[in-house]
Amino acid sequence: MGNPVSPNASIEELRMTSDSYDILRRAVVEALGPRPTPERRRQIAADLRALAEQQTRMAERVEARGPNGEPAPQCRRPAGMYARIRHEPDPRTGARRIRLLLGKQAWFELGSPERILVQPTGPEIWIVATRAASGLPIETGVGLPGCLAPPGTPLDRLPPGRYAVTLRAGALVIGSREEQAERERER
Repeated sequence: MGNPVSPNASIEELRMTSDSYDILRRAVVEALGPRPTPERRRQIAADLRALAEQQTRMAERVEARGPNGEPAPQCRRPAGMYARIRHEPDPRTGARRIRLLLGKQAWFELGSPERILVQPTGPEIWIVATRAASGLPIETGVGLPGCLAPPGTPLDRLPPGRYAVTLRAGALVIGSREEQAERERER
């Protein structure tokens, strides 16, 4: 058992003189009273669970802070919101061709289209769903949804890699290259 603790002891004294289980057990016994009913016991148990969850959330919030106490950066986009660009040789001619793969979530957010258009919009590259025959057909048989982009598309100016995408005005906007994810994948 723990050491006896004066009722007027400070929190620091409680921490130093007794372990947390004994402190909490005493508080529960006091909250239950002399003849607790089953309903009262259930209510105390529910309150203790709520307090435990609150303390867990508070601990996670503190652990998520950066080294100087500032909040750690949070991932603002869901998993699968990316586009991958690969350069591969054409099996017949050996010429370089560009394969564009979309993360599943990005493809779903775009409306799971059968065809897309890749458009330059100012300094950005937008991917939009289309029903026009001029769009690039998306292959969905195996692996990630993707297509081959012909030479001369805006994708020519991007090096191979994985790029973050965001949904804006119904289009996927290709953002920055995810170099860290690439390095981890190569290991």
